[in-house]
Amino acid sequence: MLSLDVSGTTDPGDIQAKLALFHVQDRDEIHIFPIATFNQDAVYLQGHVLRAGRYAYKPGMKLTDVISSYSDLMPEPSTKYAEIIHLNPPDYHPTVESFDLAAALSSPAAAPMLKPLDTVRIFSRFDFEDAPTVSVSGAVRHPGTFQTSGQVHFRDAVELAGGVTPDAAMDSAQIIRILPDSSLKMVSVRLKEALEADSAGDILLEPRDRVLIQENAFRADTPSVEIAGEVLKPGRYPLSGSLRVSDLIQLAGGFKRSAYTETADLTRFDPKAGENKLGEHIEVSIPAALSSDVSKDPTLRDGDVLTIRQLSGWNDIGASVSLQGEVEHPGSYGIKPGEHLSSVLKRAGGFAPQAYVYGAVFTRPEVQAIEEQSRSELIQRIRGEETDLAPLPSDDADKKAAKQNGMQQLEVMLGRLQERPSTGRMVVRISANLKQWEGGPNDLVVRNGDTLLVPKTPNFVLVYGAVYNQTAITYRPGRNAHWYLAQAGGPNQLADRPAIFVIRADGSIVGGQSSDGWFRGNPLGTALRPGDMVVVPEKALGQNQKWKTIMQAATTLSSIGTSAAIAARF
Repeated sequence: MLSLDVSGTTDPGDIQAKLALFHVQDRDEIHIFPIATFNQDAVYLQGHVLRAGRYAYKPGMKLTDVISSYSDLMPEPSTKYAEIIHLNPPDYHPTVESFDLAAALSSPAAAPMLKPLDTVRIFSRFDFEDAPTVSVSGAVRHPGTFQTSGQVHFRDAVELAGGVTPDAAMDSAQIIRILPDSSLKMVSVRLKEALEADSAGDILLEPRDRVLIQENAFRADTPSVEIAGEVLKPGRYPLSGSLRVSDLIQLAGGFKRSAYTETADLTRFDPKAGENKLGEHIEVSIPAALSSDVSKDPTLRDGDVLTIRQLSGWNDIGASVSLQGEVEHPGSYGIKPGEHLSSVLKRAGGFAPQAYVYGAVFTRPEVQAIEEQSRSELIQRIRGEETDLAPLPSDDADKKAAKQNGMQQLEVMLGRLQERPSTGRMVVRISANLKQWEGGPNDLVVRNGDTLLVPKTPNFVLVYGAVYNQTAITYRPGRNAHWYLAQAGGPNQLADRPAIFVIRADGSIVGGQSSDGWFRGNPLGTALRPGDMVVVPEKALGQNQKWKTIMQAATTLSSIGTSAAIAARF
């Protein structure tokens, strides 16, 4: 690396001659270094001053040569402490000299001497102490904490907060003051008098005072009326002047399309009745109230509630059900109030030739919501059982193993419940002969959102749960659940044999006798049909009845979800 020092001369000719000695070649890099950051013949002024920067140094220079008076400082400087940072040769290590700024300005002869490269640093008063503040809260427009000069009057503090609101109680306000011993003192003032100019009540506040402007107790709860029902903006509105029914409807944005616009219900209470407030209901003619005849447009009183009713049958407008699978014309069909499922099926052309009506899956949103709530509650019970099980003592090896097995069983069951969403399935018994089935006790009335899925006829029976081989077995007419269970290898060692049950393809359950009386019948001797499912629950590894009940409920719920999911794929 080559370098060129031209600091010894300022003559352009000499500099040019030295530069001519260098021959620049391809890919050379030229570095020109900056002028030194600190000028050897200068001092520096920083901090809470008006004209910070570099000042030319002169021999015998003092602090007062750069700060002659308080006019060179910003407001409220720290007068007790300032500092000079000296850079000491040869290594220019810093040392700090502190001084009293007030003393230096009052006696310039005693002011500190400055040296080349010195830095004078002036601080604000609030670098060493908290700024004086007052807080204003309550019935003011902009409550908050405000920095002051330390000499602020009550009236000025309220103005800093935007002034009082119309609801302010003008008879009194409170000042909460923190005394030197940290105790509190309450000072009361007459607000109206304190806000007047040149008033003796406009007292001087102290730092950290808290001003509280109370609301007028008689105006805090302003008179109001309420409109409910089929309007765009239902709610409570302030009562001002002679507000009428038509005015309130307009304030609420007018009617929705679902509004019944012939009459409205006005409920009125008598405040003079004391605790036994008497109410009355007034039928208001909406067309008359909206006409120009003010005599038929009632004037509202404080507490009135105007209810705009909904059109009869509005919720049924646009209602539809969905038919899926093996119907002649699947799709969404609009329905009218009270329409039966048979009517919708007839409009869809009836069942297709491959329809397995016995295995039809009928779902309803309301039922799904109930199932979802039950599923969520069951999940919470399982989690609670995990919490109860976790702290149990497990010093004994057998007890420790049983505890671990129980925890694992709960985790597996929890996973099954969480991965199987609620179906909302209802057990319906539909006949392929619509004419014979129509109008019968099983021909249910459909509702908005109902779905009917008619699968194709399956050729298998499912075996599910604690068996050696969970699988689908080819359907054999006349065979019972015991036969199908044997084809899957039979129950394994974890099986709860008395609790075995069958979920029919139509969603109904045939169950065995369990320890607490769940499910009756003889599931193993039951002749099965295509799409049926044999469920073999696991034994509850917990020793208490609560655990067993939770396991039975969880097994049933998850199995029903599995059955419905498989039926949708027939």
